[in-house]
Amino acid sequence: TMSSLKRFICEELKGSEYKSAPTLDIIADEIGIDVKDILKLNANENVYGPPQAVVDAIAEAEHFMYPDSTHIKLRTALANLFNVSVENIVCGAGSDDILDIVMRMMRPHTVVTSTPTFGMYSFLAKVSGFKIENVPRREDFTVDPDLVVETIRATKAPLVILTSPNNPTGTPMSNEDILKILKEDCVVIVDEAYAEFADESAVDLFGSDHPNLIICRTFSKWAGLAGLRIGYCLAAAEFVEVMMTIKQPYNINTAAEKAACAALEHREEIMSSSVKLLRQEKDRMYKLLCDNEKFPNIHPVPSSANFVLMKDWYKVCRGRLQDIETDGNSNSVLRQARG
Repeated sequence: TMSSLKRFICEELKGSEYKSAPTLDIIADEIGIDVKDILKLNANENVYGPPQAVVDAIAEAEHFMYPDSTHIKLRTALANLFNVSVENIVCGAGSDDILDIVMRMMRPHTVVTSTPTFGMYSFLAKVSGFKIENVPRREDFTVDPDLVVETIRATKAPLVILTSPNNPTGTPMSNEDILKILKEDCVVIVDEAYAEFADESAVDLFGSDHPNLIICRTFSKWAGLAGLRIGYCLAAAEFVEVMMTIKQPYNINTAAEKAACAALEHREEIMSSSVKLLRQEKDRMYKLLCDNEKFPNIHPVPSSANFVLMKDWYKVCRGRLQDIETDGNSNSVLRQARG
């Protein structure tokens, strides 16, 4: 029977689930409106999408052939962008894939993060059987580097994962604070999924002086390629050699690599169009939400990403939507407000 098979399943996997954002089709069915009438924002995607040149490149991909397992064209383009060696680049199916590869390479007994933050870190640690140490952020959602260092030393954690700008707060982490943590005897991953929307980057710290630094990035947000799952990292050559060996051989499909290469070719266009528009709109929204007369109970958090976190938004939405008929499913309406 099904229940008898549970004895074959690893104990650590019980209760392990990463809850992804629902698709537009699901949301439309719940709310009862047409998909075309919904603008979904709750996964922080670039709703403008990629430029036509990138779409054309996807169409040109040779789908009948297996992709290049070394991703040499994409890695070369990224190496040129960051002025590093190809031996410093690993590509994956989104930065989540990179994080998984690093965890398999290191098999750390403990992973340190600073919460609230991206739920994928604790998910990956849990399904891999590693302990997660969540260091609370300050009241303003900035990382307390001294407390992180204290936790690293107390737990002897070999791996730290920090996000800048952070998800879901949009809070950046200064390179000065990252440097404090890099001095410890551990690997420090800085997840920069939203770096293209920020003004400071840990890339400025990358190099031989800090070989324990790994920087993860993605094409999901700035390039509008979330659906193709394409990301990468900058890492020391010693790490890259192992990561390239243990990753899935064909972890990036041909369409994704074509799209990523085209996005890099048109990077300036994307940065000056959709990324610029998203930054401007985020700033406009933040200032609007700071108006206490119009929004007395909403407390927006300063953001260096493409979104704005609002403290107590759920209570505010509850208050405004309490009289709306939802057929017993108020969450669907709240999801519409959140999205």
